[in-house]
Order: sequence, then C-alpha cells, then structure tokens
Amino acid sequence: MSASESAPPRPAPATVVVTQQPRAGREAEFRRWQAAVDDAAAGFPGFLGAEVTPPGDVRSEWSVVYRFDDTTHLKRWLDSATRRELLARGAGFFARPATQHVLIDEPGGAAVTAVVSHSVAAGRESEFIAWQDRVTEVERTFRGFRGSELHRPIPGLQDDWTIIYSFATTEDLDRWLESPQRQALLAEAPDFHDFEVHRIANPYGSWFPPSETGAEGGPASWKTALSVLVGLYPTVVILTLAIDEIWPGAPLWISLLIGNILSVSLLTWVVMPIVTRALRFWLRPSPHRDPRTDLLGLACSVGFLTFAAVLFYLVTRVWWTLP
Repeated sequence: MSASESAPPRPAPATVVVTQQPRAGREAEFRRWQAAVDDAAAGFPGFLGAEVTPPGDVRSEWSVVYRFDDTTHLKRWLDSATRRELLARGAGFFARPATQHVLIDEPGGAAVTAVVSHSVAAGRESEFIAWQDRVTEVERTFRGFRGSELHRPIPGLQDDWTIIYSFATTEDLDRWLESPQRQALLAEAPDFHDFEVHRIANPYGSWFPPSETGAEGGPASWKTALSVLVGLYPTVVILTLAIDEIWPGAPLWISLLIGNILSVSLLTWVVMPIVTRALRFWLRPSPHRDPRTDLLGLACSVGFLTFAAVLFYLVTRVWWTLP
C-alpha cells in the first residue's frame, strides 16, 4: 500500500457565517461585545481567523465569519460554554435572532454574496438538487454572476442545505433576486419555499479586520502596508533559503514562481492570521483608544522587522555563508 493510500484524508477547513442585526443605537456596544467574542474564539484549538463586516447596504446585516481548520474544532467552539455565556450576555443587543450557516471548503471572496438556507424533507434530496441545478443554470445567464456553491447538511452542526451565490455588484444581485425568471423557478418548486436569504458584503476575504470605530474600510493604509511587511519579509527570506537549499541553481523564473505561490499561500492561511491577531490592538483599536496605541503598534512592527533583519544577517553572513 502506498503512502498516499494509507494516509488519512486531510480535514477540510470549516467556516461559520453568522448574520445579525444590532438594535438601533446599540452598535457601539455590539462592536465591543463582538470584539470579546472574537478574542474568545481565537483561544480555541484550530482557530484560523475571524472577520466582522458591516452591512453593505441598508438591506444587509452585519456578518461575522469564523474560520477553523476542521469541523471538529469549529463544533467545539460553537458548542462551548464560553460561547453560550457570551451569546447570553449579548442577547439584548440584537433586533432579532442571529442566523448561522456552516460551510466546508471556504469559497473565494466576492463583491456581493447571498446565503440561502433550505430545509429539505428526507427523501426529497435528489429532487432538490435537480431543481437547484436548474436555478444555477439560469443564474449563469445574469450579468455579474460570479459563482454558486451548494453545501449539504453537516451532521451535528447544521440540518439545512446552504447555497452561496455571488454577483459583482449589489445591483446585479438585486436584478437576479427580483427577476421573473427566479420567481418562475420558485413557483416550480412550492415544496422548497421554506428558505431564508441573507445578504453578506465581502464575507470571505481580507487579511485585515474592519475598524472597531465603524469607519469605512479597514485599518489605515500605512498600517496594512507595514503589517504585510511584518509577515512578508521573514516568509520570503525563509522560502528563498529553503528553495535554494532544495533546488540549487534553479532557473530564476521558476524559483520566483514557486516562491510567490508558496508565500501567498502561507501569508493567506498561516502568517497573516497570526500577524493580524498579534497586532489586533493596533489594527482594530477600540473607539476610546489611547493615542499612544499607534506609536506602540509602530514600535512593535519596526522592532520585529529590525530583529528579523539582524537574525537573518547573522544566519546568512556570520554563522553560515548563505546567499
């Protein structure tokens, strides 16, 4: 038996998307509470990252995305006493109950996304899939369509079927949701009318969390640039040395391609979640932050880069002679 045949399958990353609507006038309390929830989730095994996204328009809700390395670790967080206590503490902040959708194999980012959850009776699964395939075929003909994904129920976590579809703009999404073609498809399947649609603005993407103060976008551009440098510099140096060691004399064009693929992958799924978590106090300060926070974050970033530069100098020039 080969190693590939005997090795167990690698667990797929798991994501939970929570949509919620804070009560009017309690947004600041909600943000502080949400920051506490994010910090608690970060302490659980398998945590990869969290992102809070304000509404993209007046009809959208706040979306919170938690990413874990597998469903077991995600379930441990979702079922934890810590999370239950936090949810009880924040219950008064919301105008209506939050919704929750668990996804496997996190999709790529999109400009505007809708999450649709369907409750499907036992024995009707094949009929539902065939109908959903027809829906997707019609969706593809609409301008701005980016993609659609069907997620089956996850035993022990989620009973509903979940469909994620994305469009380039809010107008493109509205055109599909309000189209006569979609209404006709819904009329074809009255048994599948028990569903909910939730709009999410940019739920799967960025390395950086939005500002705790509610300002548009994420942290200031100079902070994001410096944070990326904190993660990028050691990653590139280590990968360059590793590639040269494994494949000495490799053509420049191929070594750069391999290095870029590896560095982007490591930055996205490993390095930047660690960097943004470590610099969270600086990238996403509280509304009543100390003015010295910016100086402290700058000092930490520059200090780390200086330490890394000295370390790599000693490694490549003093202790060993490396390129």
